Amino acid sequence: MKTIDIVKEKLPDPKPNDGVLNIYIDEVGQAIMNYCNRRDIPTELRYVHANMVIDLMNSENRRNESEENNAVSSIKEGDVQVNFGTVQLEYREKATEALLFDYAKQLNRFRRLRW
Repeated sequence: MKTIDIVKEKLPDPKPNDGVLNIYIDEVGQAIMNYCNRRDIPTELRYVHANMVIDLMNSENRRNESEENNAVSSIKEGDVQVNFGTVQLEYREKATEALLFDYAKQLNRFRRLRW
């Protein structure tokens, strides 16, 4: 079973199209290869790869939902004033990095040393 098939089976409806799924799969795959110092992803990691893709997609969905609700940036008590703003972060990079560390224990068995 390929990674895209695993991701499709695990995702709830409505599922994104194959193009979007392939982008997520390639992005997570590249992060795995960089972390493990490899040029391939071992077949033993296909379920880990699929779970990482799903976790990245879910975290981005949660981020998009939270961005819709603006965060309070400041509150002034005299004459009651509340200012709303959004939190700007380099979310994609931080999310991918956090995702790698969540799966580090499983990925470490497949790491190669660089000389």
